[in-house]
Amino acid sequence: MHCGSCVSLVEKALHGARGVRTASVNLATQHATVLLQADAGPPDPDDLVLAVRKAGYDADPVDARTAASRNRADERAVVLRAQIRGIMLALAFGTPVVAVALAERLLGWRLPGVEPRLLWIAQALLTLAVFASAAGSMFAGALRALLAGGANMDVLVVLGAGTAFVSGVIGTVAGERSFVLFEAAVMIVVFVSVGKMLEARSRGQASAALEALLTRIPREALRVVGEKTETVAIDDVQVGDVLRVAAHRAVPVDGEIISGRATVDEAMLTGESLPVERERGGQLLGGTRVVDGLVDLRATATSGESAATRIARLVEQAQASKPRLQRLADRLAGVFVPCVVFLALATFAAWILLSDAGTLWALKRAITVLVVACPCAMGLAIPTAVLVGTTRAAEHGILVRDASALEAAGRVREVLLDKTGTLTMGHPQLERIEPMPGHEESEALRAAVALEQFSEHPLAAALVRAARTRGIDPPDPDEFESQPGRGLRGRVNGVRTVVGSAAWLAANDVSPDGFVERADHLAASGASVIWVAQGGVVTALLAFADPVHPESAAAIAELHRMGIRTRILSGDRHAAVSHIAGVIGVDTFEAELSPDDKLERVRALTTGGHRVAMVGDGINDAPALAAADVGIAIGTGADVAREAADICLVGHSPRLIAEAVRISRASARVMKQNLFWALIYNVIMLPVAVLTALPPSLATVAMMFSSLSVVGNSLRLRRML
Repeated sequence: MHCGSCVSLVEKALHGARGVRTASVNLATQHATVLLQADAGPPDPDDLVLAVRKAGYDADPVDARTAASRNRADERAVVLRAQIRGIMLALAFGTPVVAVALAERLLGWRLPGVEPRLLWIAQALLTLAVFASAAGSMFAGALRALLAGGANMDVLVVLGAGTAFVSGVIGTVAGERSFVLFEAAVMIVVFVSVGKMLEARSRGQASAALEALLTRIPREALRVVGEKTETVAIDDVQVGDVLRVAAHRAVPVDGEIISGRATVDEAMLTGESLPVERERGGQLLGGTRVVDGLVDLRATATSGESAATRIARLVEQAQASKPRLQRLADRLAGVFVPCVVFLALATFAAWILLSDAGTLWALKRAITVLVVACPCAMGLAIPTAVLVGTTRAAEHGILVRDASALEAAGRVREVLLDKTGTLTMGHPQLERIEPMPGHEESEALRAAVALEQFSEHPLAAALVRAARTRGIDPPDPDEFESQPGRGLRGRVNGVRTVVGSAAWLAANDVSPDGFVERADHLAASGASVIWVAQGGVVTALLAFADPVHPESAAAIAELHRMGIRTRILSGDRHAAVSHIAGVIGVDTFEAELSPDDKLERVRALTTGGHRVAMVGDGINDAPALAAADVGIAIGTGADVAREAADICLVGHSPRLIAEAVRISRASARVMKQNLFWALIYNVIMLPVAVLTALPPSLATVAMMFSSLSVVGNSLRLRRML
């Protein structure tokens, strides 16, 4: 594919295939993503490939696993070598044609002793050799597009070069020197070929970051079997296998360290520049590199599901999707080529009928209109910016699930933040137990852990750890019910037990009165307080300390410098949230919110015209994440939160919130610049081609420059970000 018109043709063909609901084609990545109708059944890749081929193109099905692991560097190298070889042959055959023509036109020089018609025949043959060397794919692409009932960039090029060649043949037969335009045909083909080659190289540079990530994934792993080790292919590694990773080696798959310790470079995945220490019980991510040490790890994922592969797959999914500006560009490109062909015919007719400039002048104007038009720039304007922006974001540890989110995050004016696990470290510890008079500390703890052992909340995990440290073995509850964001209830040893917030106790007919002041005192110091009630009465208060993340205050300050308001939406008590809000400097906060309350706040802001992003890490944040203009999930949080979010931050780093907005703003700015340039170029150059003496060869140079300018502008993102 070469231009936005190619994209429209392929999308149209895929939409016509059986069971296809939507199809999205990306010019920069050369990928098509197809969504099927709900009742369509399993897809038949052969049907989709056949539809693409009928449209004049070719395709190969790529499954979800190989989409991320496939390295395209070798494929591009083969294509580039073929393009360069064709250009060199075209230059060899075409240089004499252009040199003789320029010598005749500019210097009045003629080859002595050679009949002009014989010279023109020689030029015609050399021009055909140029076509065979460098224009074969253009002619084939144009023919297939026309047979499929559409038009693309190849059609414009072939019409321009073909018209110049036919004019030269007519001039040769009629003996009319003024009609011999073989040099124009040669220069059109050569310049377009050079432009396509440079575009391909530029797209390769834009993809380099993603492919650098993929090269970090080793193809082999060292598996521990008994007392020995064996080298196995990475695809043969199964969950539960024990793998050994030495210093200066890449971690093959995600896993948990079961012995040893290591210093690990995680920069490629998390953006963290300094190596981190990992020891027994710690997690290693596939694609990271052990700088020092030796560890044995138990695989927790296969090669197709390791961190690096998942990141690459998410980046590719984002690059395959289309932001709002891309959909506009596609609509314009879809009607552009037919309009240009009509304009070229109208130009030819107008010069013939309304002036005495002659047929040759009118023909040159029509050829110039055909070759100066540039749907390439329009087709590449948005995808190249998305390509660079998403891969650059991935290098910083920011995974953009959808290209629309890359555009939307730049328009955010208010960021809503969960507290626990987002602005705090998310690894709280049980700091204090305050039993109520007449109740035992150990009994209240045992009852609370009996319910909390089935919860994924960070406070629940901290409570379970504390119970194990104290040697408490909790019983299984007789009944169990969970309300995310509010609390738990059930029966423990036959006694009705409620664990959660004061509001949750009140909702379960347990009065917190008389103990609120003690809870507020604990919360005022920044502690999170959980209430425990047994048999309808409060038995204990559990205070958890969750330190503020060291980057939270700086992250909030950076958002403020960018003109973005900040607000905490938390389910924790007012006093605890107030303490955190004062420490990090947010604009405002709300406490004791249920998941429904958070969702309602987000909906109220979005329906009121506010552009908001929601940042969270827990299950209770998932509805709000999905409802916000942009949902941003902390990567260390719950799976459901990551699935609901548009952007996922690898690891736990609040500073990446502002970084995500910065990358989004820069990417959106480049998208708009590219689209503006692609449009303004045609607005200026088409009238010039119609009304002035612009030669077809210079029109081709202008067209090539337009395409390269948008790709080059997109590549600036790598230096800007």
